[in-house]
Amino acid sequence: MSLLNPDDLLFGAGTTFEIAIPSEVLYPGENSPPTTAEKTVQLRPITISTFQLIMKAARQDTGLIPLLMIKESLVQPNLSLEQVKQLHLGLVNFLIEQIRQISGLTGKKNSHTP
Repeated sequence: MSLLNPDDLLFGAGTTFEIAIPSEVLYPGENSPPTTAEKTVQLRPITISTFQLIMKAARQDTGLIPLLMIKESLVQPNLSLEQVKQLHLGLVNFLIEQIRQISGLTGKKNSHTP
């Protein structure tokens, strides 16, 4: 067994992930264009400092939290907050699930409490 060093602990914060978006999420409804090419985005994990900024910015309007999480996590394509606000709810939900996964927020609340 070996102890982790600071670089080991900070490594994941700078990683980007290429996430495939299913066609039915990207194009909901019966009018989905037929596509064979996989559509992807690049996401980075939310760090504690970014999360604290998001919480501070959304203090008056908690509905901004998921939108700011997407804006801060989305590397490619880069969207403004106004553009993120125009995404449909299914895509927002999918992206938030992916951001939670890559940021290590998938466990139950209080799962590490003895």
